Amino acid sequence: MQQESPKIKIFNAILVSLIILTVIVIFIGVIYAKVKASPKHIEKMLHNGTAISLTPPLNTSETAYYEVGRIRITTEKEDGSEISPVLVISPWLSYPKEDSVFYEEIARKVPAIKGIMQSYFSSKTKNELLQETEEVIEKKLVAEINAQFTLGKISDIYFTDYIFLE
Repeated sequence: MQQESPKIKIFNAILVSLIILTVIVIFIGVIYAKVKASPKHIEKMLHNGTAISLTPPLNTSETAYYEVGRIRITTEKEDGSEISPVLVISPWLSYPKEDSVFYEEIARKVPAIKGIMQSYFSSKTKNELLQETEEVIEKKLVAEINAQFTLGKISDIYFTDYIFLE
């Protein structure tokens, strides 16, 4: 049996150490990525206080469609103002819990829903929007959005974010 030279033993030890170190780094990286990329579901955001629901649904026979996403809308300019305030909203829609077919229709019509919201908010000034009550805004939007649906109707709309940027 041939005996290894001390240089080969050192080289093999270094190689094994590098392989082990690489596996550890990859393992730590995967764990870090999983923790960092954990989904921020609205319930978790509300629980942690990073989001505030203006009026959460109380009806347990309904669920919410959150995938509309965050929308940035430029509102009308105020008289004498050079800059149009930007409104950032994160809407979610309340619909019957067990209606998976209607869920699919909502998902298909997200661009139309965003367009309705864009049209509504961009036609008003910041002061007009601040003077309107949440209930009035919601009723108008729900009526316009429901006109787009054929398989069901949303019962309400809520905003996780409703922030003006200037």
